[in-house]
Amino acid sequence: MRPLLLSTVYSFLLAFMAPTYGDEKNPAFIDLHFGTLSGVGWYPVETGGVVETSANASVSAGSFTIPVSSTAGFSRGQLACYEAQDQTYYPVVIKAIEEGKSLRIDRPLPAPIAAGGKFYNFYNNDAHANHYGFSCVVDDALRQLEKRPMLREASKFKVASGWEPINGAQVQTIPTAGYGDAGGQMDDGLGIAVHVRVAGGGVATKPEVARFENMVTNVVINPGTHAGQQSAELDISVTELRQTGEVIEVAKVRVNRDDTIISQDIRYTVVAGSKVRVKVTVPTSGDAVFYPGSITNYHALAPAEDYNHGKHVLFGDSWFASGGDFHYRLITRLNNAKVISKGIVGNRSDELVARFFKDVAKEKPDYVWIMVGTNDYYHDMPNQLFQAQMAYLLSYIQSIGAKPIFFNPTVGAIVPGTNVNQLLKSRSYALNTLYVPSVMYLRSPLKPSPPALQ
Repeated sequence: MRPLLLSTVYSFLLAFMAPTYGDEKNPAFIDLHFGTLSGVGWYPVETGGVVETSANASVSAGSFTIPVSSTAGFSRGQLACYEAQDQTYYPVVIKAIEEGKSLRIDRPLPAPIAAGGKFYNFYNNDAHANHYGFSCVVDDALRQLEKRPMLREASKFKVASGWEPINGAQVQTIPTAGYGDAGGQMDDGLGIAVHVRVAGGGVATKPEVARFENMVTNVVINPGTHAGQQSAELDISVTELRQTGEVIEVAKVRVNRDDTIISQDIRYTVVAGSKVRVKVTVPTSGDAVFYPGSITNYHALAPAEDYNHGKHVLFGDSWFASGGDFHYRLITRLNNAKVISKGIVGNRSDELVARFFKDVAKEKPDYVWIMVGTNDYYHDMPNQLFQAQMAYLLSYIQSIGAKPIFFNPTVGAIVPGTNVNQLLKSRSYALNTLYVPSVMYLRSPLKPSPPALQ
């Protein structure tokens, strides 16, 4: 039975990546696992429900400390969210509770918070966000959709397979994954720690041919710690090595976190046929350690869309339940669109596939949002089968003329009462599932045109 199963899955994957040359509805992708959630799941010490406090004073963007009326119910390492002055929610991770009077967070405050502005915990329990956590997921998803162009995956490297040390850095394998490590199980690419002492030390990818001009490279990384600094800074740069011999730095960003994961997109343009190399380096000297993760190179197909129109169907598990917090928040944010929910508590991806045409197709949507995976990894569904269900859903959504919007999975936690750690399985889905189809069969300036259709 096993060879037949794998053969069937392989056929599904080929269909998923097969060439199409018409006006397909290219999927959009939202990085929930490494992006919104920063790789952080539920901690057993959390109280759950809703824990609320408020800022004692206004705090400008870029600050790491929020003075609050109370720190009761909050803990170090906890995922949280706050309401900014623009009345949208932003995720942060609590790194320290200072004298019961303020909360220190893991990143420069992304947007200012007003005096009296609310600060909340994120998780209701090990598998669900609370009311404000769901609002935060919606708002962060819309921010990602506003920035990310339409993408096709060109290549991917998982953790240690993609990086090599440069300028005296030392690399150490991490056999056990935690919330701060961007790696996974052996087959997913074990995590690595990069130890650096001098400015410019770090890791780099091997040069790879870029088959397209407009590119986006996503790097998942934990900047770790840097001696004497409140948070760690890393420079991520992309170098183009042209066939003429020219070497050009085409993009550079600086990321700043206090030992939590960030999912960073880097956009750039190169001459098709050039080689590109990604480098991650520490900008200043001093003992530093950081944790690089996966590298995904995308071809940018088209600019980001405006989603505030048309008919949207939420299709998934309890996170998308009708009348739930995600559903309600999205209705509020997409005020020129119609949003309906077809989420069912406890659903797995195979159950979404089974009921798609009954529950979704008849709605004739313009957009279908897919949120699934938690119940799959709780039931230990193999990666290949989960990928097959995503392939089915992509094909089904495109077949009815709608645009898919995929989230990658939630971050698994230690399940209360059983002590089963779901992190590695959830991380495996995030590292191995092809949410954005491959460009390998698409027309390229470096490949011959496809045969004419008969």
